[in-house]
Amino acid sequence: MSQEIAIRDAHIFEASQADETDSLRQQLRALRAEAAQLRADLNAERQRSQHAFRALAALRKQLTPLHRALQAVFGELDTVDIDDVSPASAPSQTKHSAIWEAWKSRVGEGAAKVIDALLLHGQMNTQQLAIATGYHRTTIPSFIYKLNKAGLLNKQGGQFSLKQL
Repeated sequence: MSQEIAIRDAHIFEASQADETDSLRQQLRALRAEAAQLRADLNAERQRSQHAFRALAALRKQLTPLHRALQAVFGELDTVDIDDVSPASAPSQTKHSAIWEAWKSRVGEGAAKVIDALLLHGQMNTQQLAIATGYHRTTIPSFIYKLNKAGLLNKQGGQFSLKQL
């Protein structure tokens, strides 16, 4: 009888082992499925992140010239002391502005932007003019040619400035 009990206990132990093995296999399958889903979610997030980085890079490329131009403008504004402008000089400045406005209306939009940039910044090279005007640096020489032909420019070592009128 003790042998029968031992055999019965062995069968019970084997049955409980089989049940536990099945349970562990089910848990393993569930964990593998969860891991596969997490990998898929991670890949989807990586793709969204890459798309966002590409969009930001394109935006940065488009806005960099404007950003640099605004930095130059605000840098110049910081150097100007508003108290330096006296009311006595206002009429001559108005006349001076009217003369340049007349020239700007004659030379076209691109050359007018070059005049504005040079009035604001003084001496500038071709690359600086391109940034300040928003035009490509290869188009600036045509504007310079037009202004030089009109007798409005001084050139000194690759730097351009407006002549005194």
